[in-house]
Amino acid sequence: SSVLSNAILRKHCSAMASGLAGKVRRATESEEFDLANYDQDRCNDLAKAAFGEAFPIQTMVRLSFVVGGGKLVRQKYSDDLPKIFMSALSAIGFSNDDSAACEADSGGKYKYQHDTGKNLKFVHVFPHITAPQHSPGGGEEGTAANAEDQQRQSPEDKMLRCSLEDFERLVEKHLPTYAQRKSLLDSLKTRVSRWNAIDEKVRRLERLDAEEDAIYNDDLDIEEVQEKEKHISMSLEAMIEEGKLTTSERTALLAMFDEKRAAVESKGKQAPQKLMDMIQKVKGCAPIGLPPLKFAKEIRELNSRLGKLAQIEKASKGKYSLDELKALGERPDIEEALMGYRERSRGWFEADEVFEERLQACLRAGGVGAKKGGGAAPPQRPVSAASSGGFTAVSGGARQVRSKASAPTTRNAFGALDG
Repeated sequence: SSVLSNAILRKHCSAMASGLAGKVRRATESEEFDLANYDQDRCNDLAKAAFGEAFPIQTMVRLSFVVGGGKLVRQKYSDDLPKIFMSALSAIGFSNDDSAACEADSGGKYKYQHDTGKNLKFVHVFPHITAPQHSPGGGEEGTAANAEDQQRQSPEDKMLRCSLEDFERLVEKHLPTYAQRKSLLDSLKTRVSRWNAIDEKVRRLERLDAEEDAIYNDDLDIEEVQEKEKHISMSLEAMIEEGKLTTSERTALLAMFDEKRAAVESKGKQAPQKLMDMIQKVKGCAPIGLPPLKFAKEIRELNSRLGKLAQIEKASKGKYSLDELKALGERPDIEEALMGYRERSRGWFEADEVFEERLQACLRAGGVGAKKGGGAAPPQRPVSAASSGGFTAVSGGARQVRSKASAPTTRNAFGALDG
């Protein structure tokens, strides 16, 4: 029976490894994966299934595997896991190279890193790729620079510059809520509108400033941006049709629709039937909940530990035992880890108040006394292009005058939202 049990366990572990291998092979951008509780057999299976063949992508990606960490997470990983996983990679022909980076020449290499900022240990893997993309200028420096630029891209830049196929995939993966997709739509519209305004200046033979020149001469395909705008508009309409709205989204939409209806009726006209139908659909839908945080379990555990430390301080009144002092000494590590998990749980194009709502729901679900800030000082986030509507300036030479980018031709019920 023990042999049978071991066989069943091995089959279960192999299935889990295959599932992770599938996620790894579907990656088209740098991503992070967790190897908690992985042993030699599972690492071997994962390495063969995920990296046995080249990835069908054009640009190198860095696939980071968490293989250990500080005292807060080390129980999930064996001390030998970094060596075990790297040996599994070596067994399929990969080599250890501390200079490996996101460039085509790093295919088939890996490197180990102890990230002291996150207090986690990683093995970064650079897979073989089938079609490396070279920079217009050619050479290794240009390729490396392009890869580094890709790593620094904000969510807005990624959505603007990715292919239409990747755009649809990224929308489904990173933008599960109506509000996130509406924020992306506003960003796309802003970009098209800004380009059109600059194009008008060019037609009038007016001088462009440095920022306008960078936007106008960017390699970004405005017509493709418009296609993305159509796609996201249709997906928003579908979410309304299917009732995929949270309470706050439902309230905001009803207020917007009622305002549009009142504006039309104030002119003595009848509101369009599509608008009235949309109002009824929104009124009739039952609000859905917000998606859970990606690292909800870790956040609840760390927040609970901070709460216990606060109880120690309150009960001891400055007179601590050695064990209590040792526990209190871990607070900086706990707070740092908590802030890291919170930041990594944020969604693309997610408003701060929505993230705070998800955070409080996470803490309540764990029976933790939720309070503003989640038990630790909220991380200071730099304002990104995704939230500020700014653009990345890209230098380039002058181009011929192009035709003005027209507004999307798709007219559907979602057009009632434009304002």
